[in-house]
Amino acid sequence: SLHGTVVIEQPELHLHPKSQLVISDLLIDCLNGRKQFIVETHSEHLALRLLRRIRETSEDIIPDGGFSLKPEQVAINYAQPSSEGMTITRLRVDETGEFMDRWPSGFFDERAEELF
Repeated sequence: SLHGTVVIEQPELHLHPKSQLVISDLLIDCLNGRKQFIVETHSEHLALRLLRRIRETSEDIIPDGGFSLKPEQVAINYAQPSSEGMTITRLRVDETGEFMDRWPSGFFDERAEELF
């Protein structure tokens, strides 16, 4: 069927970061087939590629072989345990491919420490 929801758990496991970027583009390309994806991931690379594609789309600079993506096509939810059970935090993305909400503590911290 062309319609439906596909659930994928950690597609980045055992893959080189460059391959993780390719997975992001594959998922974006499949959106045109009217699929909805729920992806559970720990991959910063996968998230960053989605943000890049949103930015490129809004700036109308989609490279050859690139894929268009709009913020309303993406929902990024951060799940973390709490005393009441699991807490889900929605992280909104704007048209420039930037997060409008702060990441909960601990996510992307290592990257920031390595870069700065």
